[in-house]
Amino acid sequence: MERQLESRIHYFFRSRYRGRKDVHVVLKDLRRHGRLVLVGGMLRDLALFGNAGFRSDLDFVIAPYDLGSFEKHMGSIGARINRFGGYALPSRKWQIDVWPLEKTWAHVAGHARVRTVGDLRSATFFRCDAILYDLDYRKLIAAPEYFDDLTNKVLEINLRPNPNPKGNAVRAFRYALMKGFRWGPQLSEFVDEVLESEGWGALLEAERRSFRSQYLQGISFEHLKRALRSHVSGDQSDPFDAAAFQRNVQLTLPYIH
Repeated sequence: MERQLESRIHYFFRSRYRGRKDVHVVLKDLRRHGRLVLVGGMLRDLALFGNAGFRSDLDFVIAPYDLGSFEKHMGSIGARINRFGGYALPSRKWQIDVWPLEKTWAHVAGHARVRTVGDLRSATFFRCDAILYDLDYRKLIAAPEYFDDLTNKVLEINLRPNPNPKGNAVRAFRYALMKGFRWGPQLSEFVDEVLESEGWGALLEAERRSFRSQYLQGISFEHLKRALRSHVSGDQSDPFDAAAFQRNVQLTLPYIH
């Protein structure tokens, strides 16, 4: 899977189809200001679904040569400040975000020591996002067991402290429903706690605010809640399958005379 992923990354960055020329222009500009690495979601989805199935955002972290100069440049090109210290870059086709290494949330909040780009692997909430692609050296950076976890489709926590528990619980559900992931024990306990403290309605609203597509409303919540509580209270020898609690939708066919 690792070699296949490298091949898919190289294709994405070489290709000029589907608006990727915009990406080339943005990256050429960014790399003048520091060492650039691609982080997490795009790499995960390319590994699982290939270029044809990739529809997500591109998230980068930059180790700037000069932070002040980089931030001044972001202002000059009209980059919009996003949550947690990063920048959303202007692009016609793809949503591209970049964070300065010094301002990654886990580092600023004191939950992970992030001094080099390699340290970013310890700063993601999900283990499936703990992978980097170094654009300077054209190589992947991931733990040896990363691709085994990805092949087994088990979603687990990498760094539990996070600034958005509701958002990450929503992502856990969406990854289960859209990508076929099952939850490991730490994530199962985390989602159970978020549901207990925030309630199902808060997660439904968080999904509506953050995503155009709505998946959580298709879950039979009361059945899931009972099963998740039982799972968390048990030995958790098998991952929890949240996708098993989707409601069956009865399609109504039009009456034809």
